[in-house]
Amino acid sequence: MDFSLSDEHRMLQDSLRGILNRHTGDDAMAPLLEAGVIEALLTEDEGGFDGSGAAVALVFEELGRAGAALPLIGTMIGRAALAQAGMPDDEARAAFADAEPGTRADRGVAIRADGDRLTGRKTMVAGAEDATHLIVTTADALWLVAARAEGLALTAFPMMDGQRGADLEFAETPAQRLGSLSDFGAVLSRAALAHAARTLGEIEAAVDLTLDYLRTRKQFGRALFDFQALAHRAAELTVEREQARSAVVNLAAHLDAKPHLRDRHVQACKVTVGRVARLVAEESVQLHGGIGMTEEYALAGMIRRLIAGDTAMGDADYHLERFANGEAAWT
Repeated sequence: MDFSLSDEHRMLQDSLRGILNRHTGDDAMAPLLEAGVIEALLTEDEGGFDGSGAAVALVFEELGRAGAALPLIGTMIGRAALAQAGMPDDEARAAFADAEPGTRADRGVAIRADGDRLTGRKTMVAGAEDATHLIVTTADALWLVAARAEGLALTAFPMMDGQRGADLEFAETPAQRLGSLSDFGAVLSRAALAHAARTLGEIEAAVDLTLDYLRTRKQFGRALFDFQALAHRAAELTVEREQARSAVVNLAAHLDAKPHLRDRHVQACKVTVGRVARLVAEESVQLHGGIGMTEEYALAGMIRRLIAGDTAMGDADYHLERFANGEAAWT
């Protein structure tokens, strides 16, 4: 397997880094869209120019490393799903309504379909305020809902990863069934890769910040890195970071594999990256000491985004259970 970037992907990486160095937070959204980032996440049939696992992993790893919490995944899912359903829309700004209140990652517990109407609730829907379309999951299907549909109530709030999110309540809201979840397994797997790659970027940023702190902070006249116990813990973080990277690379390379094999890599990637994310969040605070718990320090935001990255589209425990039982990722 060739892990090196192609010339096109190297140019994409340079463009992303330039934009993210010049713009932070929501200010980066417009320049990224102008640079064609969404199109890089989509295949030609979906209105883009790439859509490969390598491109998706590259884009979201850079976003994660820069701490850019932007609602791009929902639009990627929306445009890809609409194109697959024969309704392409190059202007769609979609939000992906997947998580349900009171559940871990199970779908169809708090929402149900009755004919072409949805009733129930979804929670933590990133980008819902500005979306033109909502892509909604139920127990076994993917649905399209207009953002201002009848019977839809939206309550917006800031989320822990820095994005704006919303709780959605559906009261016999008109919806169009796009197909079964398994029909859109490739689209959903691409989204899982995006979440994992963004979390990998956050892992890299947190580990680099922690290692730099251990090298520069002195205690008893010596750098903290000179103390063997701390050096061993830092070495473990470095090893685990590479494990997470390998899991993301493996999933990126198997996005186009047969569904059974692809699903195994989705689950393995979510388990590995989620486990490493939580380890890095915990260990980076411990190795920093008091300053690691300071809100003004960069690590605070990294930790929140690491935890959020684990929970997106099912946490490590959820996917490990499905992997152990031989269940498909998207049913």
